[in-house]
Amino acid sequence: MLEDLDQLRLLWAVEQLPELRLEKTFTDFQVVESAGGRVVAALALQVDGKHGRLHSEAFEDFGQTGLLRPLLWERIQNVARNRGLVRLWTQESAPFWREQGMESPAFEVLEKLPPAFDTGKPGWLTLKLKDEVLSTLSPEQEFALFQQAAREDTERLKQQARMMKMVATVVAVLFFLVVVVGGFLFLKYQEAKREGRLPSPQYQR
Repeated sequence: MLEDLDQLRLLWAVEQLPELRLEKTFTDFQVVESAGGRVVAALALQVDGKHGRLHSEAFEDFGQTGLLRPLLWERIQNVARNRGLVRLWTQESAPFWREQGMESPAFEVLEKLPPAFDTGKPGWLTLKLKDEVLSTLSPEQEFALFQQAAREDTERLKQQARMMKMVATVVAVLFFLVVVVGGFLFLKYQEAKREGRLPSPQYQR
């Protein structure tokens, strides 16, 4: 990443970002490179506990943001997933972030904002990645919960299969009864026809 620092400085200068401050945490930046290896987009992910803050978005060519933001977002999601983050925060104002599910936090949610992220400015957006209760579980506990959920899903499918089998059986029995009764009535009709017990049709002149 050291080789990217000079290129990051150029992007920060374009966006008029505080270079000296960002240099201290430049390893927080996720970047997108061109085919020639040039850094063309960057976005920082500051991590505090299980929370992450997206900030200092920078592009070589602002006209390419529609193509480059999704790539940055994919990288951010991978890092967040690998680090087990439960919530993301940002003050980036591009509509793209709301399109990804970020929204203005309610007061009780805003209280969860880590002090290290507080810029003293309003306009926060946040996105919950997973329940915070789950973030405190060990991998073994998470796996146990996954197994339990899988067992419950399997049992639910078995119940649905039993219900469908019962319905199919009832339909088959009803069909069989209809066939038997229909066959019995047909035989009675044929017998009455042979014995001449059927009423003669009446014709009117």
